Amino acid sequence: MVAFRFIYLFVFCFCFIYSQDITKQDNAVVPYKKFFLSIITQNDSYFNVFIDRYYTAGHGLLFSSKEGEYGFLDSLGFIKGASSFSVAINQSIYAPKDRRATQPSYGSHPYGGYANIGFFWHHRTRDILENIGIRVGITGNASFAREAQDFVHSVIGSILLKGWGTQIKNEFIFNTHYDWTYRHKIRDFGIFSIDVLPNFEIAMGNANIYTKGGAVFRIGRNLQSTFLPQGIAGENGGLNTGRVYADGLGYYFFLGVNGGYVARKLFIQGNTLDAYRRADLVHWVGNFISGFAIVSGRMSFTYQAIYTSREFAKQEKAHGVGSFNFAWSF
Repeated sequence: MVAFRFIYLFVFCFCFIYSQDITKQDNAVVPYKKFFLSIITQNDSYFNVFIDRYYTAGHGLLFSSKEGEYGFLDSLGFIKGASSFSVAINQSIYAPKDRRATQPSYGSHPYGGYANIGFFWHHRTRDILENIGIRVGITGNASFAREAQDFVHSVIGSILLKGWGTQIKNEFIFNTHYDWTYRHKIRDFGIFSIDVLPNFEIAMGNANIYTKGGAVFRIGRNLQSTFLPQGIAGENGGLNTGRVYADGLGYYFFLGVNGGYVARKLFIQGNTLDAYRRADLVHWVGNFISGFAIVSGRMSFTYQAIYTSREFAKQEKAHGVGSFNFAWSF
């Protein structure tokens, strides 16, 4: 993970330098007067149909307001630009590698579920997007993760996992999140263009505590209408949802990397006040992401593959998740 440490430090410095120069840039923006509705579904089977483990599934619904002026919300954060807010509902499901064991082995990924509601504030200039978020939710039986997985597995004829009786206990979750993305145009060829989007994010709460940075390269058309697609639904801010900020048809392919330091992850280590640790955390974690998107002022679609390095000590290898996002602007 040494490579990810250098990448993280480089991107952090890059973002810091640009943040100091924000006031010197011509970043005036016209607020986009459309609502945004997004449905996301994530599953490791969208990446590899033969796996069903770790972060195995997540689903969510997000609604975003029109951009405009929203009183005290406009003063939050460090960026001055068009403001908007979002509300999201998510459920995430976690499971160990051994699907048939009634008692997962020591040090393996625990069973867990997480249901939450997120409230987010957004500030956007021409080339900068800032997101501030709060998530409140519940883990354990109250998240209904087992019921959701059993229902889906019954429908598709897959086995029902045996060890849900050992899942992480009920715990109220409160997590905060901040992320910052800069869009830098590399070259415009007329029919398509290339840009790079360095980003930095930090989260703190009893669900997870981490800080990370990364960069994504994109190639396509009408790139100025969007920023980045969402990462892991429900775990992070989930704020860069591929939202469209301008009319017109566009498309792009993207490839990127991010990494950083994870100080706490409840879904691996177990409940906050539980002295028994389910698994030992790997603190330096990185991701490779790739995919494509088709966007417009009406309907948008994104597929993203997220390949994450080992997150706990006894994890055998990296883990992949596929993500589909369907969205409407109206």
